[in-house]
Amino acid sequence: MYRWIWPMLLAALAGCGEMGVPGGGGDGGGESNAFTMTCTPNPFYVPKGGQATLTVTVGNLEGKVAKVQLTFGDNTIGVNSIPKTQIVEGAGSAQFIISVESDVVGNPYFYIYAVGMDSENRTSGMPQTDCKVQWSY
Repeated sequence: MYRWIWPMLLAALAGCGEMGVPGGGGDGGGESNAFTMTCTPNPFYVPKGGQATLTVTVGNLEGKVAKVQLTFGDNTIGVNSIPKTQIVEGAGSAQFIISVESDVVGNPYFYIYAVGMDSENRTSGMPQTDCKVQWSY
């Protein structure tokens, strides 16, 4: 009795596309948020009881990434940084003054952590990365 409904239903469904797939109504994917980061010099030399400057360069900002927040990871007792946190607007660089106490013992490395931020300083959904900096004295 209703045999004609199935062929019409299949023809109607075949003409419809799905969101996000070729032939459909979506954009085929989301915008990529990304950036690159390098720490130089690496390996890094700091004399015990002294200090040295580490340069962190941020580049290749993609998507909604407008700036990058850099934070010194104080995972080694006796190794400190001034400042602890900096924000690089767009592509550019920042410098951290790393000091090492004269009686330092411990990890021969530290980290600089980075998180992307949009133009309104939001970090939700933004990429994160880090530099593991090998140091010696």
